[in-house]
Amino acid sequence: MTADSDRQIRELLEARTRAFGRRDAAGAAAGYDDDLVPYDVVGPFVRRGEDPTGRLERWIASYSTGIGHEIRDLEITAGADIAFCHFLVRISGTMRDGTEVGMWVRATSCLRRQGGTWTIVHEHASVPFDADTGHAVLRGEL
Repeated sequence: MTADSDRQIRELLEARTRAFGRRDAAGAAAGYDDDLVPYDVVGPFVRRGEDPTGRLERWIASYSTGIGHEIRDLEITAGADIAFCHFLVRISGTMRDGTEVGMWVRATSCLRRQGGTWTIVHEHASVPFDADTGHAVLRGEL
């Protein structure tokens, strides 16, 4: 992996984080490829051909505040034109109904470079669960 690829991918993810804080769905979706296939935390399990900006607009609208999006433990592996990264992300903010959100999600992003620009072609976000109870584990120690 080149230092330039690492820098570009980190900047793409950081730009998305800043956009969530500004409630800017178009800015958050700017790093997505036209062929994006997301496996999101909320259903449906697989989304194909959906406009990611519209999906993000609906999600952002459910918050009365900007959305905190803290990335931790980011690891990037990149080749010439394909890369993947995995990380933890803490989502936080206040929903329109007053619910305070503060949860950790596991994430993997797969990217490709075309014309010198990296875009996210696949994204997978998941919530860990307790095998004994079958319940999601949204808070706790990392």
